[in-house]
Amino acid sequence: MDRGLQGGLSKSTIGMLSSFVPELPDGSERGKFVAMDLGGTNLRVMIMEIEPGEEMRCKQFNTRMPNWAQHGTGVQLFDFIAKALADFLIEKGVDQDGLPVGFTFSYPCNQTSLRSATLLRWTKGVTAKGCVGRDVVQMLEEAIQRDGRINVEIMALINDTVGTMVAAAYQNNGQCDIGVIIGTGTNASYMENTKNIHYGLQNATEKYNYNQMIIDTEWGGFGDRGEADYIFTEYDKIVDKRSDHPGVNSLDKLIAGMCMGELVRLVLEKLTRGKVLFEGLGSETLFTIGSFPTKYISEILHDDCGSYVHTRQIMGELGIDDYTFSDMLLFREVCVVVSRRAANLAAASIACVLNRVKKPHMIVGIDGSTYKYHPFFEHWVYEKIRELIEPGLDFKIVQTGDGSGRGAALITAIIWRLKKRRQAEEQKHLARRLSIEQYEKEREEKEKQTEEVKQIENKWFDSPAEVIAAAIGQSVAEDPVDVAAHEIEEPEESVIEPDDGPGTLVDEHRIKPPTEPETPRKKLNGSPEKDHDHHHQGLKNEEPIEIPYVNGGQDDDTSTSSLSEELDGSAREIE
Repeated sequence: MDRGLQGGLSKSTIGMLSSFVPELPDGSERGKFVAMDLGGTNLRVMIMEIEPGEEMRCKQFNTRMPNWAQHGTGVQLFDFIAKALADFLIEKGVDQDGLPVGFTFSYPCNQTSLRSATLLRWTKGVTAKGCVGRDVVQMLEEAIQRDGRINVEIMALINDTVGTMVAAAYQNNGQCDIGVIIGTGTNASYMENTKNIHYGLQNATEKYNYNQMIIDTEWGGFGDRGEADYIFTEYDKIVDKRSDHPGVNSLDKLIAGMCMGELVRLVLEKLTRGKVLFEGLGSETLFTIGSFPTKYISEILHDDCGSYVHTRQIMGELGIDDYTFSDMLLFREVCVVVSRRAANLAAASIACVLNRVKKPHMIVGIDGSTYKYHPFFEHWVYEKIRELIEPGLDFKIVQTGDGSGRGAALITAIIWRLKKRRQAEEQKHLARRLSIEQYEKEREEKEKQTEEVKQIENKWFDSPAEVIAAAIGQSVAEDPVDVAAHEIEEPEESVIEPDDGPGTLVDEHRIKPPTEPETPRKKLNGSPEKDHDHHHQGLKNEEPIEIPYVNGGQDDDTSTSSLSEELDGSAREIE
């Protein structure tokens, strides 16, 4: 199994194919879904209505594919499928509802995404040309488009074994650890951790973002490289040699119902020719290949002990009229031995997967005609699994049905639910991203405003004159103190008056009342009158400034005396 996960069929006879189904049903699935099942030569179309906690309601249409569709071209085959689908949906009035479709396609494919798979080869008698190597979903979508009458969405291409596992989980509160089919063929699926899947994801055409995935084991191929040679009897080798694909699907031929009846016939033929049965007198029918269908085994083993009603009837159908009680007993015993070996091999295969999953309590969902209709098969499988699983593990077997129908609809519902959840998460992510962007935008605006304030503050300390000038709209060419002074609101221009008398200190805070007439200044001692700017410069200091008057080169005493005389004279003139 590990080699299959790592390298596919190049490293293992067990394919371990990726299904791209990430979850089992959780009980919240609801809605109307379409399931199509193309298997063998029959086509089935179903409309499934799913409601939580209720049984699924199904409307179904069955048809047999005509020979011209099976053996013509791929276009003819898929046009037939698309027409059958359209006719049924139109009849039910849901042709334009855009219903999701799950397509169960029971032929070998290389699946690269949930809705993409390349057909490897036809089996079961179908030989339509131009299909091998092409994408099955694409061919179906092209046919639906050519028909042009319906609006649907193909959500998933589905393997019937995966559908069996999903259907079993739906009826067991969302739990199923292994899905198994034991019918005409045999296969199993289980849930694997994505980290262990390499080969299937290497070739994927879409990114897979989930932690788990259902794996389609394709365990029927086990033994194709000699791993099961020790199990093969001479009768198995004859069956394999006469099969459509000798050397392929070895385990399938040991377990499944397809070959079980022929194995019994070969044993009966040898016993008869050896005169162990019927005194060597068999019949032409008994000696004819394929004359003993597997259903004969189930019917013979359904006889009550000692009655042999069905056994007598089948002997008659085989053309055997003379037989003894011992013949009937041996006839029945051959059926028991062959079918019990098949049950034991099936149980061994299931036990291997259970030991890999390794949970305390596990659910095994099983479907298939051989398992259902053989009277002892279920019991034999259960008992042998009990012998083979590891200590401490427990399991329960549940019968399920219609994995290709109900299972396909459920898988479609799961994918639909995940799609809606992903869309909701994307909307939340988008809203969160927009919120973050808005937050960042507002933060940038705040930072910008803060930076502007800092620039203004820095500018004030570096050049307050420019700040004031910008505030009042004046040029900074003027003296900054002049600019500030002009901003001081005064009822009338104030003049600083000096004290009378030469040499007197002038207090800059003694302001002449505005009502007094302006008195022209005199030049003191022939010195030029101090211009107005000096008085304004004095405003810078909070303490009074002492202004000395210097008279040429005279000493301090003479200067002081002259100034006093002049000031006294000025005072008398004013009087």
